[in-house]
Amino acid sequence: MALLALVLAGIAALLSAETVSAAGCNEAGSLTRETYLRDSASRPRFFTLYLPPCYETAKQSYPLLILLHGSNADDKQWLRLGFINALEAAIQAGASPPMIVVLPFGDAIANENHFGGKGYDSLLIEQLDHVQGRYRSDGRTAIGGISRGGFWAYHVGLRFPDRFVAIGGHSPFFDPIHVEPRYNPLQLARSQDLSADMRLWLDRGSRDFAADGVDQMHLILRDRGVDHQYVVYSGAEHDEASWERNIPDYLAFYSAAFMEPPPSNSGVDRRTETGKELWIPAAAFAALQTSIGRDQLAAILAGGFDQRLILSDSAARRLREQSIEPHRDTPIVEDENLERQLWRDKLSFTLLPFDELRLRLRPLWLDGKPVVDQIDDYPMIFDSGAPNYDAGSLTRITLSGTTAIARQTRTAIDAIGVEAAASGIRDYVSASDYFHVTNEAPLADNCPQFSDKVLGGANSLCMKREHARLFDILNVDVVDMTGNHINDFGYDAFEDTLMLFEETGTNIVGGGRSRDDAGKPLILSHNGNNVSWLACNAIGPYYALVNEDPSALGGPRPGAAFCDRAWLADYLPVLGAQNDLVLLTVHYQEFESYTPTAQQRADFRAFAEWGADVVIGTAEHKPMTFEFYRTRRGETAFIHFGLGNLYFDQTFWGNRRFFLDTLYVYASKLIAVELFPGVIDDQARPRLLVGDDQFNFLHYMMIQQNGF
Repeated sequence: MALLALVLAGIAALLSAETVSAAGCNEAGSLTRETYLRDSASRPRFFTLYLPPCYETAKQSYPLLILLHGSNADDKQWLRLGFINALEAAIQAGASPPMIVVLPFGDAIANENHFGGKGYDSLLIEQLDHVQGRYRSDGRTAIGGISRGGFWAYHVGLRFPDRFVAIGGHSPFFDPIHVEPRYNPLQLARSQDLSADMRLWLDRGSRDFAADGVDQMHLILRDRGVDHQYVVYSGAEHDEASWERNIPDYLAFYSAAFMEPPPSNSGVDRRTETGKELWIPAAAFAALQTSIGRDQLAAILAGGFDQRLILSDSAARRLREQSIEPHRDTPIVEDENLERQLWRDKLSFTLLPFDELRLRLRPLWLDGKPVVDQIDDYPMIFDSGAPNYDAGSLTRITLSGTTAIARQTRTAIDAIGVEAAASGIRDYVSASDYFHVTNEAPLADNCPQFSDKVLGGANSLCMKREHARLFDILNVDVVDMTGNHINDFGYDAFEDTLMLFEETGTNIVGGGRSRDDAGKPLILSHNGNNVSWLACNAIGPYYALVNEDPSALGGPRPGAAFCDRAWLADYLPVLGAQNDLVLLTVHYQEFESYTPTAQQRADFRAFAEWGADVVIGTAEHKPMTFEFYRTRRGETAFIHFGLGNLYFDQTFWGNRRFFLDTLYVYASKLIAVELFPGVIDDQARPRLLVGDDQFNFLHYMMIQQNGF
């Protein structure tokens, strides 16, 4: 082991066998640096070779691992990182099988985008053949690499999938325009038939400059249903210090590839027992309607003409297969033009299979009720040999804006009662799997009486204990505790509010007794979907934010998690790698505006770039506009800058109107966002907007404000 330490410290050349360690036998593993000559006209090429303990005496065959170095490095990079040291220890402990390891020296050719012939890809395949012919390889081969070496590992592994049982990319460098498509690993991942026996690994640091390309590869594999391991290391960069810390994980991956049965890369099996194919009415997200009528749908299915209906070619064809003939005057457009046509005419709608929903299209209701809540008597669900809907694969999350049962709202609820206050939205929000409320007002036994301990001064908010029953009536599942008024009545009131929700089993996000509690993500695992939810406060005031530093202003206290940018930049991508969907709700600076400031837009986009799939502002007192933001990783994030008030005592036209956003997460993917446009009556009863009021509000928000 002492000699190994010298090797790892940077012995200049390893030209002869060196003792590494004794591991499970009386012999030791060895390292040599060998010369490989491609042909008589070529200069020699080098690679470092590791042979496992007992190789000469055991006479057995071994799996083979090829590890490629990064740019401006050499075949000693993996030695410096301690991989061989870790492997020897794992073999001795029985945690890893003995294996042959080849560390090629790429030299300048590894940095050139030449392929075939004299390219590095051909050299690697030739070296593989050379080693397999000279040493006792059992035919199982894995390939991995760091940075530029990760590019080559995926390039070679995806081009020759029958040669490898595993591919590892450690901060691999991928870029859509780096090389021509037929050699680009990103395109190869889209087009190649991957072996069902192949294991795939990707990792990067949260501060890794190669992050965008690694994320793109992850999304390609995910969308193809290809099983793979994807890890983001918090705080890690694109450097050897980060990779050295990850060596135990890398070794575990390659060891498992040689020890355990391979995963199936055939994708997630989502077949349903009912064999049903669901169709759904949908419109552009910016459409000026939320529902069609049951009679209207029945007339269409009977062959009647609806001037607002547009169908795609494939939809019309599939409807005919169900013996439904669209009216001859119904516009039928090419599939790729459907979305564009719907966005052009915001009064139009379409009928499409449920699995063809996408973010820029919005599911419409039937007679004012979501289709998925009336499946039993819905006319567009068919027996099918290719079913596309399983209720057991759908998760719906409904989010709401500011709730403060305080001031005039508290007085109004005293007058009408909590049952009446809930009646306008109860049926809708109760149908979701999770209903979220952003609670601004803490529970206070002396509410509404002020005392010297009131931190918020004359604007302090508080809630009476009897009004907390409203949350039970609405079946609230998640309470967001990021409000800037949450500590107005002191820290004991905040603690009492936490205990109130804890006693009822309500999930809490964004607030807690400690920084760890407040910043802990809420993980929703439901129907096979894993959603990670963070919430934070971006503006304070200081006394509303959780603090553990005795020297800080206000001293230690419970409260809301602060939207610390360094924390979010490190943590969001980690959550994205671990979960199907990352949701971030933000208590942002309040503006009397329907549109975001330039800073708010930049901040919310940054959150999306760091890994949030959905970013929603929960504190704005006016409903705000939307954005479908295309991230550098190639994914579209849904951003809603503000939901508006849900229970609040402001009486202005805009401050009485709101959105409820319902996320449709199906088969591990966000496929649509449903909107519930509403208005607050009498400062205490939110309800659905209907008729001209709904049309006018949607027109104002979607066209006049959002510019859709």
